[in-house]
Amino acid sequence: MKERCALPILFILSAGLVCTGQTPQSNRPVYEVLRAGTPVQVDGILDDPAWAKTPLLGPFVNNRDGSATPLITEVRVLYDDKFLYFASRFVDDNIWATMKRRDDHLWTEEVVEVFLQADPRKTSYIELEVNPLGAMIDIFLLDVRKPLHYESWNSEKLRWAVHVDGTVDGKPGDKEWTCEIALPMEDIVPAPNNPPKPGDRWRLNMYRVEQLPAKAMLAWSPTGVDFHQPGKFGEIVFTDRRVP
Repeated sequence: MKERCALPILFILSAGLVCTGQTPQSNRPVYEVLRAGTPVQVDGILDDPAWAKTPLLGPFVNNRDGSATPLITEVRVLYDDKFLYFASRFVDDNIWATMKRRDDHLWTEEVVEVFLQADPRKTSYIELEVNPLGAMIDIFLLDVRKPLHYESWNSEKLRWAVHVDGTVDGKPGDKEWTCEIALPMEDIVPAPNNPPKPGDRWRLNMYRVEQLPAKAMLAWSPTGVDFHQPGKFGEIVFTDRRVP
C-alpha cells in the first residue's frame, strides 16, 4: 500500500440499535456492537440470519479527505464471548489479487483491513487484512508502525473466509466479493475486560483498498494519508442487546 509504511502489523435507530453517529469530543464515527445470539458460521457467504438483522457500519469515504465515493462497501460487526465478528461486502466489477500466502504484503493489492485498539490508553493494536483470494495477514503492533515480526504472531484460532462472485484476475465483468472474519477474544489481550462488558468502548477502523480499474483508499473513519493513526479511528461500543 503506497499510502502507508511497508512495515506490517450511533445516532441510535430505534429498530436497528446502531449507528454511524459522531462523538462530540472527537467528531469520529461510533458504532454500537450487538451480541450474536448464536455463533456466526464463518464461510464467507453472508447468509447467516444474524447479519440480516445487524445494522451497517458506515458510510465508507475516501480516506484522504473524507469525500464521498461511488464504491459500495458494506460492513457489519457482532460479538459474543469468544469472537469479534466482521462481515464485509464489496461491490467490484474488477476484482484483483495475486497473493495467496499468509502474512504476504496484501496491502499492495486489493484488500479489506481491520485495525483494532481495544484500550486507547495503551499503544498496541491489531491489524488484520484479507484479500479476495482468501489470504490473511494478522499483525500485532506494540506501537504505531512497531509490529511483532509477521510470522512470530499468528492468531491460532482466527477464522476467516471469502466468497467471490466473479474472477480474481484483474479483468472486468465481476460483481462483488464478500468476507467474514472471526477474531478470537483471547487474542485481544490489551482489552480492559475480556470478553467486553456492555458499555466498553474500543477503537476500530476499517479500510478498503482498490487497485483496478482505478486506485481507491476507503475508510470508515478517514485518517488522511496514513492508515496507522489510532487517534483518528472510529469507536465501537458494546451492548448486551442481541440479534437472533
